[in-house]
Amino acid sequence: MTLRSDMWSDISATIATATSANLSAISAGNDLYECYIWALVLEAARREGASISLVTRSGMPATAFYFRTAPTSIFSTLHDYCHAEIRFPRGAPVLEAHVGIYVSGKSRVNHECDVAVVYQDEANTCRFNSVHPRSSKVILSVECKYYLSSTLGVDLGRSYLGLIDDIYADGRFFVSTQNAGSVDKLFSRHKKEFEIGLSPLTPDREMRLRGSFEKVFRNFQAR
Repeated sequence: MTLRSDMWSDISATIATATSANLSAISAGNDLYECYIWALVLEAARREGASISLVTRSGMPATAFYFRTAPTSIFSTLHDYCHAEIRFPRGAPVLEAHVGIYVSGKSRVNHECDVAVVYQDEANTCRFNSVHPRSSKVILSVECKYYLSSTLGVDLGRSYLGLIDDIYADGRFFVSTQNAGSVDKLFSRHKKEFEIGLSPLTPDREMRLRGSFEKVFRNFQAR
């Protein structure tokens, strides 16, 4: 229960302007883990000078924050799903940070992104036309694996390598609670971004990953 409580503490701090949410400290660990990483992405954006707003699908302030707990399209109206707007100074394009949306790869195959930061103009076009964001318009994405008892297999790592080959390689991260030896070696050999054994209980890894997110936002503003 400690891990889920710690993740929820970080999430609730991030959505403090909302009066309620559809998740809590007793929600499923995998749902909380994705939202915890989303909160870490937003903290990195803040540290790079961004202002953050919590909004609904229609762009209204999110007083009741509704997270996705299963992958859906960015244009889904099943619930009034919420996301975060990220605004940097000096005229940089506005971004949106989402949990659990599909993006369209180079092959035009749709892929789930557990956490995705996409250009707002792309997100608006997708909501209006009921299409998935193009992966070229996603500046940061994170694959999140919440494993407590099972181990990460090499096949999972290879599957992820195939995924990011189709959705571009820059700004793509793999994170997991489980610290197994084989997957990190695979990602290191292929020079991919990853953080294995990550949770609020490992502040050194958390700081390192947040720093990597900060570099993505730093480079985004410099374009």
